Amino acid sequence: MASIKLNNISKWFGENHVIKDINLNIIDGEFIVLVGPSGCGKSTLLRIISGLEDLESGKILIENKDVTDKIPSDRKLSMVFQSYALYPHMNVFENIGFALKTSGINKEILTQKVNQVAETLKLKLLLNRLPKELSGGQKQRVAIGRAIIREPKAFLFDEPLSNLDASLRIEMRLEISRLHKKLGITTIYVTHDQVEAMTLANRIVVINEGKIIQVGTPKELYNRPKNLFVAKFIGTPKMNVLECTTINGNVYFIDKINKKTNIRCNNKDIQKIGFRAEKIIICETKKASFIGYAKFIEYLGAEQFIYVDVGVKENFVIVKEKPDIKVPLNQKLGLKISQKDIHFFSKNDTRLN
Repeated sequence: MASIKLNNISKWFGENHVIKDINLNIIDGEFIVLVGPSGCGKSTLLRIISGLEDLESGKILIENKDVTDKIPSDRKLSMVFQSYALYPHMNVFENIGFALKTSGINKEILTQKVNQVAETLKLKLLLNRLPKELSGGQKQRVAIGRAIIREPKAFLFDEPLSNLDASLRIEMRLEISRLHKKLGITTIYVTHDQVEAMTLANRIVVINEGKIIQVGTPKELYNRPKNLFVAKFIGTPKMNVLECTTINGNVYFIDKINKKTNIRCNNKDIQKIGFRAEKIIICETKKASFIGYAKFIEYLGAEQFIYVDVGVKENFVIVKEKPDIKVPLNQKLGLKISQKDIHFFSKNDTRLN
């Protein structure tokens, strides 16, 4: 296990500034998830940490030792890629133990270590199979086993589940989480999937356009996003956001005609409000914070999402409800939200307290 510090990391590809002065302290044994849209720089940052990419400026410290100029093998990190990269002519045993075998380790010790890893990853019955005889989830477990056996200071995962189908992704998320709890090894995990980020991370690092936007626990990012980008990116469904203005302390939704609500705010700097789908309550119109008309309903078995037209441009407000609640379409609907559950944003999309 190891602490990892990134001090003022910058990276250019030609004239493209892909990593912009990033600072991050990762605690020994922590599970950090780097999340952001495609092309934001998260995988490049992971490759810089591993030593697979050079950097223009800044320092990387592992266990407080400067490894900026060290080659990947000297950093003692293990990386698991999006592609499994297994040797097709080697069976599971040989794939897991390959790194130790090439180092010249005693055969008896090699067998013992491979068996220990296989036991941990539930691969003992598959040790004689070739990669072509394995499912996608099994191949990914072999790739993780190959990383574990080296006893690294930290694991680096680069979108390891993106090639798996939905059910296998859930299974492997649980497997990786269980593995981290058992081994306690510092882990940096890259994904564009915010569900993976929310379920796996001790802390999430939200990156956009090469910059760190916010760092915090899943609950912190969900309940107190720093700005509109984080508010929309974290959470499923994404946060409802509507343009608004204030007149005499009352919030009005902005459209061709401003629509008054029963929401109050004395800050004249607000230009948008946001609220989560599960925080909205369907109620009588006379008790409502604002009024709308249900246009679409998505039934998902355990819940339903109701898309409500509140008369603001082409934006729908998404309401999360229990599956047995009957909501009539195209009829006036009262929606109520507590003042404490509303997020206010300024003209530069910063969240206001």
